[in-house]
Amino acid sequence: MIVAVAGWRGVGTTTASLLLASALASQSDADIDAAWLIEADPAGGVLAGRLQVSSTVLGGLEQLCFPPAGISIDPVAVAARTGSLSIVLAPADPFRADACHRARLPLIETLASLESPVVIDVGRLRAASPSRPLVARADAVLVVTSPEVSSAVSTVEWLQAAGRTSSLDAALENVDLSMLVVDSPCGVAFPESTVRSELGDRLAAWLPWEPRTVDAVHHGTSIADRHQRRSRLAGAVIELARNLSDRFGTSTPHAPMLRVLPAGEDSP
Repeated sequence: MIVAVAGWRGVGTTTASLLLASALASQSDADIDAAWLIEADPAGGVLAGRLQVSSTVLGGLEQLCFPPAGISIDPVAVAARTGSLSIVLAPADPFRADACHRARLPLIETLASLESPVVIDVGRLRAASPSRPLVARADAVLVVTSPEVSSAVSTVEWLQAAGRTSSLDAALENVDLSMLVVDSPCGVAFPESTVRSELGDRLAAWLPWEPRTVDAVHHGTSIADRHQRRSRLAGAVIELARNLSDRFGTSTPHAPMLRVLPAGEDSP
């Protein structure tokens, strides 16, 4: 199962990605690599500054995309670990992070080879975003927004247009698109009941904002840890992970050989 977490307006994609990946990892009895989080935001990574990780795994995504000639890099070798969750970090430099999506080497093939659930943080998603090939490969795409009126309405319209903002854009076809609301502090906001009523199944989850829970996960505590039992945020994320696992399974199916092409290059 591959789940892409994207943003259209607002913030919260990286935090939502980390929480979901932690919840998916908690569903397995494996000691390591129970789930993967791939930080693939073309704008650059931020998790290296939030998590306690070894300097040897910084910018691991770059090592996957640009390995030494003739050498295949094992994702395990470049991953940071927190509990049973493995995390591949993007370079903090936006130019280098963006370049990871322009590489001819098949990042998509690498993700398809992983046998555990994969969550990909693709950052803000636009028609020209270099991360769209990853999004098109995903089983499900969760588009993060706050309940703030303008952000929520804009995101709903974007979902209904299948990721298109003009007639020239390519639609995200055969991709399960839904909205993930992070109830972070904002201006004039829709209440949860209204959003649930209007969206129905198009609402993946409503996540209450609890800084203490987020901080605990950043410090290596699993979202399913017993100390998180009273957290409404933890409960909502765990339920989301279970729903996704029930729908798409917990393993990552092997995909046909695909290439991530540079901008402007057509597939042969």
